[in-house]
Amino acid sequence: MLKKLSLSPLTFRHLKRHGLVAGMLLGVTALAQAAGPGFHYDGQQYRGDNLPAAIKAELYQLEQKFNDQRREVIDGYIVNRYVRERAQAEGKSFAQLQQELLSAPLPTDADVEAFYNANKARIPGPLEQVREQIKNYLKQALLVEKQRQLLEMIVEDKGYQVELAALPQLRLPIALEGYPSKGNPDAPITLVEFADYQCPHCKNAGPVTKQLLKEYGDKVRLVYRDFPINRSGISRKVAEAAVCADRQGQYWPFHELAFERQNYLKNISIEMLAEEAELDMDAFNSCLKSGEPQQIVAGSQAEARELGITSTPTFFVNGRPLPHSHGDLLAELKSLIDDELKSKN
Repeated sequence: MLKKLSLSPLTFRHLKRHGLVAGMLLGVTALAQAAGPGFHYDGQQYRGDNLPAAIKAELYQLEQKFNDQRREVIDGYIVNRYVRERAQAEGKSFAQLQQELLSAPLPTDADVEAFYNANKARIPGPLEQVREQIKNYLKQALLVEKQRQLLEMIVEDKGYQVELAALPQLRLPIALEGYPSKGNPDAPITLVEFADYQCPHCKNAGPVTKQLLKEYGDKVRLVYRDFPINRSGISRKVAEAAVCADRQGQYWPFHELAFERQNYLKNISIEMLAEEAELDMDAFNSCLKSGEPQQIVAGSQAEARELGITSTPTFFVNGRPLPHSHGDLLAELKSLIDDELKSKN
């Protein structure tokens, strides 16, 4: 007999809290926002545009979380109301219809093994050590998919639409001059990525940015900024070495090689990376000793902190911060890019 999972309202709320469900299905209407918080310090008032960038960014993230929580409260109520009304119309109990609509088959051993094999490079340890973790992850994913399908059904059946106060656009000034970039320098869209060479999510973001440059062509330029936050100090050394590769016109080959070798960065030196990238080693070593790369990387890290960045990768589209990704980075970046392009037409 096939085992099934059911999703209670409490579980639904828990899953929504992790940003996994249906936000893109629901419309949002724009309402005006109040003047917002501020403070006085040393005889000067700070509010609105003259708030420090780090405070602006953190307050913006808080407002995003508040809106997510507001949406999940409304969604939870609507799901329960819809199931209750349908159950009454169909002569079923609430629990019976909920089981029909929100149950999913348990993942099989084959599902677990397939997931492990597809993601082996990012999963530490052998399969038997992580089998239960993968199974639990897949359980949640199945429940989320059932929830998404039910919300789609409610949208189509009842014209369901959430109305929340739209957040004002936040644009933060980011230094671009002199930093490595790809794409049309006059592109209407500038995508800035702050990243760390030892960050697995940053490595995974590489194919995403390549895809964006390919799809949007001359409309998008990518600027890469270093934010080495890994405590090992290795990321900082690699970032400094990348500056020296840039001085030889070899930034992107070195950059991509460093991410390719991410799992081995603890065991190899930056000189070994430079040699593999076929850099001029005399010029490379001279550059490292000059102090310039250390100054550039430290400056980039300081600016990241001023912008309120606390994790990597962090993306900005024409100065607009991308909310922390809920899983589909490509779709989320495309949505923000398309919104910017639309506003320029």
